[in-house]
Amino acid sequence: MRSEKGYAELHCHSNFSLLDGASHPEDLVSKAAELDMPALALTDHDGVYGAIRFYKACLKAGIRPIIGVEMKLQDGGHLTLLARNNEGYSNLCRLITGARLGQEHWWLRPQTPTSRQEHWGLRPQTPRSRLEHRGAHPHPPRGNPVLKLEDIARHSACLICLSGCRKGEVVGAIASGSREKACEAAGRYIEIFGREDFYIELQNNFYPEDMHLCRALVDLAGSLKLGYVATNNVHYADRKDHRLQDVLTCIKNRTTLDECTSLRLNSEFHLKPYEEMTQLFRDYPQAISNTLAIAGQCNVDLDFSDYRFPEFLLPHGETTKGYLAELCRRKVRERYDHDCIGTGSEIETGLNHELDLIEKLGLSGYFLIVWDIMDYARRNGIPAQGRGSAANSLVAYVLGITAVDPLKNKLFLGRFLNEDMSSIPDIDIDVSTKHREQLIQYVYEKYGQAHTAMVCTYVTFQARNAVREVGKALGMPESLLNRMAKSVSVYGAKDLGQDLAAVAEFLPYLTSMPWQEFTSLCREIHDFPRHLSIHNGGMLISSCPLTEIVPLERAAMPGRIVCQWDKDSVADAGLIKVDLLGLRMLSLIHEACELVEEHQPDCSVKSLVGDNLPPDDEGVYDMICRGDTIGVFQVESRAQMQTLPRIKPRSIEDLTVEV
Repeated sequence: MRSEKGYAELHCHSNFSLLDGASHPEDLVSKAAELDMPALALTDHDGVYGAIRFYKACLKAGIRPIIGVEMKLQDGGHLTLLARNNEGYSNLCRLITGARLGQEHWWLRPQTPTSRQEHWGLRPQTPRSRLEHRGAHPHPPRGNPVLKLEDIARHSACLICLSGCRKGEVVGAIASGSREKACEAAGRYIEIFGREDFYIELQNNFYPEDMHLCRALVDLAGSLKLGYVATNNVHYADRKDHRLQDVLTCIKNRTTLDECTSLRLNSEFHLKPYEEMTQLFRDYPQAISNTLAIAGQCNVDLDFSDYRFPEFLLPHGETTKGYLAELCRRKVRERYDHDCIGTGSEIETGLNHELDLIEKLGLSGYFLIVWDIMDYARRNGIPAQGRGSAANSLVAYVLGITAVDPLKNKLFLGRFLNEDMSSIPDIDIDVSTKHREQLIQYVYEKYGQAHTAMVCTYVTFQARNAVREVGKALGMPESLLNRMAKSVSVYGAKDLGQDLAAVAEFLPYLTSMPWQEFTSLCREIHDFPRHLSIHNGGMLISSCPLTEIVPLERAAMPGRIVCQWDKDSVADAGLIKVDLLGLRMLSLIHEACELVEEHQPDCSVKSLVGDNLPPDDEGVYDMICRGDTIGVFQVESRAQMQTLPRIKPRSIEDLTVEV
């Protein structure tokens, strides 16, 4: 904590509230540092998508990060929850998962009920089959998570609860003139969280009713012997960002600025300094001091490297290091002639060095898991192949993960593994698109639904969809937006103004204020997350149930569950993903082999794969030099077919440089 006097914002939304926040997490942290805030909470709607980015930025800025969430309840009310410690954070993840997936508690770890849970008549959960749960608890609509109070009671330990914004149950009852209902609602939260961990939340954003609500809520807190705390329900870092917040509101509600006046916030929902917040709540100084009291109780560590992958099932008495070494020494005989692998040989020396490095980096279990996946693929005739920098690894080659001999091809191991590496290496596996689902299901079954999920990715605003969606919010004609969208770069919006200025049709508009406002908003919204999608192959596998680390939710693809972090956040949290990437060319090669054997029974082509292919077939290079490469992976494009006859590659090294 920076100082003992000040204000900590405990209710703050980033653009990871998905169309309800107008600042990146890093921009919020930067503004908080500028205001000398000792702590800051991130409480995005129903998710912790930006938690890792926020956490890293806070540590770099010397600000205490508080991880929280604003949850939507079954009755439509909102509630602000803050994690006191890692146990509270895990409960936060369980609650979000339960709200997102429906009450499929079969993958939530059973817990012993606390005394407050017993008051609610709750007992530890027992796992049920998926069918039982699907029959008893219908799934909530995707994107509309709903949380029940009884579920909060199950997982309330180490959570601090604030009564919420204007959509909160307590505030809503006061606003409607029903103090009795407000007392009943507050009483339920007291039963769940305890009097010491439930606070009445006060907000003053210069709406006409705010002063009245604050007085009534403070009076309610006094009568119930509760603490109260001030928040600003932040949706953007600076006041000027309220323009973009309005546009996001329009996009979310599929309307225009002129038609959604009642849905838009005013310009007061930004991070405010201690002096301004003290003035706003001058009649309730305790509301300001309580922000620091609450912040001082919150300490969450988002380093999960101890859970980066599950324990590999080993034979009795074996260690991970010993079993990996034994497996490599057994498999090396399948890759190399016996005369080449004696004591003191290049292979023996390289293997021992790499095994020691793998153990030092704590990756022995990771290599065994990837080997197990590849071994399953081999045993079941699934075309799969490791690629990328993993091809530099002798261990990966010996285990059959990759098919390129790193010694023969003089590949540098340090590109894949080295003692000073700052991130965990990925082993990407290309899998026949036709068989990829089978391999994914094997991973689910091997390690369990509770320990496995797909990594997500965020669909973000790029230049063309920024033009279209911002323009619609501003009420611009669709025909004009379509012409503009086709005139700008597919991706980055940095040069959007220049792209449009190059089109004669748009020249008359360039100096007008509305046009400058439009292009400015398009640039500001660039790279904002719009919605969730599935990473094209990343699977996250952990040693503990994933719901203790990151919330899970249902993807658009039927039967798919994704975690709420993308590949960068997964890596920054110290976890490792396994990439199973669908490659249609592997499917085509597999199908071609099957067709040859079907029509030419005497011809076996199964051996002509991977490293068994001769690298110096002159006939093949003759075809490549002619540009006769239609259907040949990586050299089939028009540009390649024009370049190959000029480069005339005659070796795999030439071809590598050309590609």
